[in-house]
Amino acid sequence: MRARPIVVQHSAGTPGANGPLTAVGRVLDSPLSERYEFVRMHQVGGNGGLNVPLLRQWVRLLRGVRPDLVHVRGLQNEGFHGVLAARLAGCPRILVTVHGTVRDLRHGGHTWRRTMVVRGAEPATLRMASHVATVCEYAADRDFVRTHAGKFVGVIPNGVPLPTDVDAVRSSRRAALGLAHDDVAMIAVARLNWDKGFGVLADALRRLPPRPGRRVLLVAGDGPDRAGIAEALADLHGIEVRLLGNRLDVPDLLSAADIFVFPTLHENLSNALLEAMAHALPVVASAVGGNIEVLRQGGGHLVPAGDPVAFATALEPLLDDAAERRHLGETGRKVVHDAYSLPVMLRSLDGVYRRILEGAV
Repeated sequence: MRARPIVVQHSAGTPGANGPLTAVGRVLDSPLSERYEFVRMHQVGGNGGLNVPLLRQWVRLLRGVRPDLVHVRGLQNEGFHGVLAARLAGCPRILVTVHGTVRDLRHGGHTWRRTMVVRGAEPATLRMASHVATVCEYAADRDFVRTHAGKFVGVIPNGVPLPTDVDAVRSSRRAALGLAHDDVAMIAVARLNWDKGFGVLADALRRLPPRPGRRVLLVAGDGPDRAGIAEALADLHGIEVRLLGNRLDVPDLLSAADIFVFPTLHENLSNALLEAMAHALPVVASAVGGNIEVLRQGGGHLVPAGDPVAFATALEPLLDDAAERRHLGETGRKVVHDAYSLPVMLRSLDGVYRRILEGAV
């Protein structure tokens, strides 16, 4: 093995709209870049079916680089192309981290393409990998991952930076958004599709009783269901809704907000959730996947997925109690510091890389 191993970092998607892509950027900018020689293998858009030109491009790249390890993030069609290219290029070690799966989608219908991904591309991605990791214990315990227990190298949790200046910049960032001191701002950061629970959120917000003062919902993100979600969130009595689109200044938005709302119908381990907690925001989230692992340690309220009544019941007291918001927010920030900070993720990642490269797993 080289003194400074070459590790290819695979990613796909658009900046500001993709958790795994954000994680890659953080790894590349970290001290690990002094221990490993990182090479990017990025795909901007989705590839739909089999993308032969992309495969050829990646195979040429990999044969030229001759990496010690190829790290492919995600399953679905993009992950399949990353692993297949690595196999065709003869790469000896291929690590796949599981971030999500098409099988969990509840909306969009059971198209033939989705069936092909669930029954073909995703299982093939895991079969072709030499090593498999997940970002949370929930994913590690799922049947389609446990089938590959002999390849499993552990959980590498997502990690986020801990901001140090939230209180110092809060007033200026609220002012930039036109928020007064006593306004209560909720924020959702998610791809705009129905699986993220926006229908549940709209129903929950309509159930909130009137109260004095101004309430605002900030929504950062974009996606295929934007029009329908905009319609669902329209005309909420007493709540101003702002659809902000994809944003590269999400930390600024979190610094300005008061409550993070996360009604997703399924999830592994959300970077958006961790970033909100790092900014000391109290959370109301659905009790699914990695949300449970994170919030059972404190920092917010878990409610049954798809239950707008429970969501509204958990959210209502926080709108009126600034002291409770601060208490939950500070607790959540400590949870992230101890278990989901960027240094924690980098240590876990480095440990897995070392064990794979040394042949210990």
